[in-house]
Amino acid sequence: MKELIHKIHKQQLKTFCLFSQFYKVKEHYTVLPRKHRGLYWLWTNLDFQTLKTATPRENTKEVPIDKLVTLREDLNNIARVEKDGFKIVYNGIGGYKKTPANFGLRERINQEINCNDHRTGTLNIINRNFKPENWAVTFFDFDDPNNQNILKALNSNNTYIDYAKDLEMIWRLEFGTPILCRH
Repeated sequence: MKELIHKIHKQQLKTFCLFSQFYKVKEHYTVLPRKHRGLYWLWTNLDFQTLKTATPRENTKEVPIDKLVTLREDLNNIARVEKDGFKIVYNGIGGYKKTPANFGLRERINQEINCNDHRTGTLNIINRNFKPENWAVTFFDFDDPNNQNILKALNSNNTYIDYAKDLEMIWRLEFGTPILCRH
């Protein structure tokens, strides 16, 4: 598993993209099509002091960024992965479980960027007045044929259903828990 998670990590680093280049940009659909499944990581170049100002809106299930950073910023096992001045602060999984697909990885990432549904647990970056250029995303697409060689080690016909949640947790055990992850 250690070798596998390092391959996934290396592959996801290649997809680094600013929110301003990813969110609602049709050209990026060729990199991550709709209704695919996989893992994602959210990055920021903002310091912890700035993140502590991001309180959730009332009566929502938004991630309490301010509280999580305040409680965790000095802990040893927080993810310390950095790239180009950005650090990983969140990771998750996204995609459909049943066919036909009506929701995917791209759609889940977009919820983290902008979500007006008060019932959804999301970072909701844009609605907290953060600038998209201060945030980035990387992902590992289980449905990308180029990633099948990496996933074949799991010997599964449905790697997303069988392993996505485990791989999300294994990544955290290997690289640290992103500071804004609640579960």
